Amino acid sequence: MQMMLTFQIETEDRVGITHDVMESFLSFQLDIVKMEVRPHFIYLKTHLLPSEVQDQLCYHIAQTSGVRRVNLIPFLPSELHANELKTTLATISNGVILVDSNLRVNTMNRAAETLLQTDEKRYKGMELPTLWGMKKEDCERLMQKETSPLTLYINETEVIRVVSDFYPICMSEKYDDSQGWVVVFRDLQQVNEWIQSVQRSGMTHFEEIIHESEGMKNCIQTARCIAKSDVTIFLSGESGTGKELFARAIHYESLRANGPFVPINCAAIPEQLLESELFGYEAGSFTGASKEGKAGLFETACNGTLFLDEVGEIPLHLQSKLLRVLEEKSIRRIGSNKVIPLQFRLITATNRKLGEWVKQGKFREDLYYRLHVIPIEIPPLREREYEISLLANHFLQKTCELVRRPVLHLSEYARQQLYLHDWPGNVRELQNVMERSVYLCPDHETEIHQVLISPSRNGLGRSEMIEMVGLKPHLEQTERRIIKSTLEQHKSIRQAARQLRMSHTALLNKIKKYHL
Repeated sequence: MQMMLTFQIETEDRVGITHDVMESFLSFQLDIVKMEVRPHFIYLKTHLLPSEVQDQLCYHIAQTSGVRRVNLIPFLPSELHANELKTTLATISNGVILVDSNLRVNTMNRAAETLLQTDEKRYKGMELPTLWGMKKEDCERLMQKETSPLTLYINETEVIRVVSDFYPICMSEKYDDSQGWVVVFRDLQQVNEWIQSVQRSGMTHFEEIIHESEGMKNCIQTARCIAKSDVTIFLSGESGTGKELFARAIHYESLRANGPFVPINCAAIPEQLLESELFGYEAGSFTGASKEGKAGLFETACNGTLFLDEVGEIPLHLQSKLLRVLEEKSIRRIGSNKVIPLQFRLITATNRKLGEWVKQGKFREDLYYRLHVIPIEIPPLREREYEISLLANHFLQKTCELVRRPVLHLSEYARQQLYLHDWPGNVRELQNVMERSVYLCPDHETEIHQVLISPSRNGLGRSEMIEMVGLKPHLEQTERRIIKSTLEQHKSIRQAARQLRMSHTALLNKIKKYHL
């Protein structure tokens, strides 16, 4: 592909200025390959020029009356918009096809190409009915419906069932001036699998909790040991460490696994609504109440598990009612005197220091000890440094599968970035970082060279802490971790040595040094 130059020329609003700028190009006998004009800006693309000619041309243009500034930029605005659109489409897991008003295909994303087993050379300019193996009138009729199940003929022997949606591209709110259509479709088999996965989403095994550190092993061992009983469990740990994941795993391995798992975030529900959500209410109990009444979450969790996340946010006047429920194993709905006996398992969680809140009078001491029967404190990610690489690889693979692209790998620089960050958001933050890295990685890349991490909330990352305690031990820790991770990814030491760009002998010495 021939290299190009793109000029951005900022101008005053003057009649004839575009003509005068073009004259500068013509005086150098240059072809204008593309041109765009916007208010106060002229964009021109031409073939690559020697640097001295570029300088002369820029100077010549700058001398034109009304020209304020001349810059070289990588893309025309329309090209930048097209690249943004292509990148956006590539991140969408559904098939997306853009067609013009004559139903001719302009573009489609990677998911659509995979589903239809085609590529741009084959489909460009083809009519959508031809691509989908149907009559044009049938296709036009389907486009009048909001959602349509379709049978698409991929070739003479293969068909797929999809669910499709058609969205007109309009210049106004009227649909009769459509300039084309956006067609979104999903494999029906995949839709069914998604539905099943959502139904199974409450099921989590302890084996699915990725871990390697002793702290996490101890947490899982304790949780497994008491999962079969109905004892109350108190999960603590910073936000994003995986407290709900533990709660779901405990429920799955309990004798109540066939019952409901009912999670509620006490901090997410307004104080005035929390009581009715937990205890339910009778018909007409208060203004706005349902005429039929409503069962509360305690009743919903009967014969299952109730998970109260952020339990420290429950207001004091409700804490006494919660204590009574735990002691009597029964409730009364709001507006009712009827006692409803209950059987459920309670798991609570918090990222607060509830012991301190008890001293400050913000949390009832008797309720604290009633909940604090089996405490399990989940360690933060910064104390589980060897799990960072494992979790990063897991989220990379999961996200790549979601957007239907080959699994990406992290460069050693990117892995060091992950290690040096202190992860105030813990596993949830790491997952977000890896998803962002996949979405922003260009299609042609197979490796993520750099990850985008938000600054630490406390302003002190692990890199700053290294300066405080000395560099050498941390360099050795980093080197050991990188070598260990690379060895796990390759079948032989020679392959790992090539990846690390060191000799086979040097790697053997490092393995011996670090007892790997």
